[in-house]
Amino acid sequence: MPKIVDHNLYRIELLSKSLPIFVSKGVASVSMRELSKELGVSTGTLYHYFPTKEALFTSMVKHLVSSDAEAIHKLSEESSSIFDIMNFVAGKEGHFLNLMLLAVDVKRQLSESKELIQLVDESFSAYELALNRFFPKEAEGKAGKAFLSFFVGVLFLKSKGEDQTSWVDLFEGLKSVSNLFSSM
Repeated sequence: MPKIVDHNLYRIELLSKSLPIFVSKGVASVSMRELSKELGVSTGTLYHYFPTKEALFTSMVKHLVSSDAEAIHKLSEESSSIFDIMNFVAGKEGHFLNLMLLAVDVKRQLSESKELIQLVDESFSAYELALNRFFPKEAEGKAGKAFLSFFVGVLFLKSKGEDQTSWVDLFEGLKSVSNLFSSM
């Protein structure tokens, strides 16, 4: 009896497993041959699902960002506590750090690719939109961008590997800064 393969599920599995490869080798540097070897599939199989490395990378980013935005949206429907969104991002710190490193890699190494630059910009917009749904309407759509800016900055600090400050402490510090603005 032939093996039945759920092609969509297999495609998603390839996308998920590609993230650490792109992060470690760099988007511009890795080849389809290296990707197929690291993924443990033939080059032909990889080309069957993705006609180019850029198509694989684009599909991977869109899949990951869409999944994250959906999770944030679901969280916003279940809770309005800032601690819930804080715990969500803290629990996926490594994941988000990898995505941020890829965004920087694309901006630095592939700045001539308008499609990939647009992909990075659209990804940040998707996160901002998802986060805006989490925060109250009184924030007028500004809280998502502010939270995303803070979060990306923290990831940069934590990427050095030296900062052991907890997310709770960082959010408490942000609250102190916010209080300074409210007294103006």
